[in-house]
Amino acid sequence: MTHHTITTSIGDQLIERKQEIANSIFSELATSYPDLYVEERRNDNLPYFVQLIELISNGLLKGERFESHSRHWGKEVGRLASGQGIPLNMSISKVSLYKKVVLENIVLHNDDTLTKELLLQITHDIDESFTTMISAFCEAYSEYADEQLKISEEKYLSLSTPVVPIFSDLAVLPLIGQVDEVRGEMMAEHVLLECKKLSIQQLIIDLSGVYEVNPLFQQGVMKLIDSLKLLGIEPILSGMRPEMSIEFVQMGINISTIKVYQTLNKAVEAH
Repeated sequence: MTHHTITTSIGDQLIERKQEIANSIFSELATSYPDLYVEERRNDNLPYFVQLIELISNGLLKGERFESHSRHWGKEVGRLASGQGIPLNMSISKVSLYKKVVLENIVLHNDDTLTKELLLQITHDIDESFTTMISAFCEAYSEYADEQLKISEEKYLSLSTPVVPIFSDLAVLPLIGQVDEVRGEMMAEHVLLECKKLSIQQLIIDLSGVYEVNPLFQQGVMKLIDSLKLLGIEPILSGMRPEMSIEFVQMGINISTIKVYQTLNKAVEAH
């Protein structure tokens, strides 16, 4: 029998036994990770393992294109695992178990036809596929970490830049700390959405909690002011210290068309 004939035969066998092999993978995982792979979750996990067997069979042993399929499977399983809080090193360690179950099954049913050279070639091909999967695992975990960081930043922003309603048409935005480029972008988006949701007509931007002014802060505030105007919301400034007003002038920023009050109380009283 030729190399191609044998590998094609093995691919067909794997397809025929995919359910059996998938169950074997789950059983091995249940032995290694008993708290994570409980019997009640077997049916939820089997479809992923069946897909894995189909991928190895069709992609590797029949000589079909497999890299994109391996990457897709790795990304899908990586996203699922990262969302469940499974550590990346644990996900990678499972790859050896998948490979062990698949190769043992191949040897068990093809011991008479497998030469040492052919087994080495099949092992090499499967290794390449799993290497692609591991890379996709890492990408999925990295993307998940970026998503969680963005969510954390947005939560922090919603807490650090709260839009506080005072009257039905008036709210206050107390700014505290520094405003860098990223926070400036997120601040503008968050504040505009909140103002629209609350049907605010006037927004007092209180600067009394800002102790360090830099060009990024000034640009962020002015971008917010311009955006509010475009939405028909009147921006009002309060709590601006003398040195802050000097820096605004030195930057060439014109705030003469905006109502400015010495304190937040005075801005509210003028409503």
